[in-house]
Amino acid sequence: MPFQHLLFIAVLTLAFRPAYAAQGTVTWNDPTCGYFVLSLPGDQEEKFGLFSWKAGADPKMEQVWEGDIVTGEEIDIVNQANGDKMSAIHWANAREQAQLVRNSPVQCASRWKKKR
Repeated sequence: MPFQHLLFIAVLTLAFRPAYAAQGTVTWNDPTCGYFVLSLPGDQEEKFGLFSWKAGADPKMEQVWEGDIVTGEEIDIVNQANGDKMSAIHWANAREQAQLVRNSPVQCASRWKKKR
């Protein structure tokens, strides 16, 4: 194979590789309504994101998930511990987790729990 063909294939491989996936840890989860909060990586002002589960594996507390969690809307994410996949909807970001929990849907039972 000529060098130009190999170079072309290498460029295409780099151009179509997946974008860097961000990682976030589940810091709040309410299985009664399918909503959960992930910590967001990096230095942005908003450190938490509110998501709802669509399909696939259920999120559990302290799990680390990877995908387009910072800016994506309808996303597919992967559990870093076991490779399970989940489809989710990214609803909002906030500075504090409590802001997102307070604004989660009314059917979320955890929303109404008092802090100790």
